[in-house]
Amino acid sequence: MDLMLTIKDLATNGRLNWDEYFMAIALLLGKTRSVCKYYKVGTTVAIGEQLLTFGYNGPVRGEPHCSDIGCAKEKDGVKLPPGSGLCRGSHAESNAISNASNLGVKIEDSTFYITYRPCFSCAKQLVNAKVRRIVYYEEYDGEFEAVELLRRRRIELVKFDTISRVRLNFDFM
Repeated sequence: MDLMLTIKDLATNGRLNWDEYFMAIALLLGKTRSVCKYYKVGTTVAIGEQLLTFGYNGPVRGEPHCSDIGCAKEKDGVKLPPGSGLCRGSHAESNAISNASNLGVKIEDSTFYITYRPCFSCAKQLVNAKVRRIVYYEEYDGEFEAVELLRRRRIELVKFDTISRVRLNFDFM
């Protein structure tokens, strides 16, 4: 996710459209809040032009960050094969759904803007939350069952590609 945007770019290109705007926030969340060593995932949830909630991947509330105690998906500094480590992190989509629930925010018929295509577990949660549309920035490793489930449930899954007209730069941090 190498993105660059300057104030000059915004002045030249005009305002971001809503998909670009909500995806930019999701990318910022993933880049600046996620403590996962392997996946910097952020998500925003919107209906129309209204931002409802957000989430990013990381340990559940009150638990230590993997950056502090080590990644459970590694042994002796080497990443284990998928499914062989018990990740302590909660995924961005799950955290966004929990945040909405904790705040009493209805997310039915919403759009999720996610930095990675949802995994199968998150896809199931998004189906149950009655999400209408999912816009993602990057492919996720495998788990194509998620794509098939979303297709069967008629949830629109869109690969985000319009960010190419503006490049976001978060190197200011």
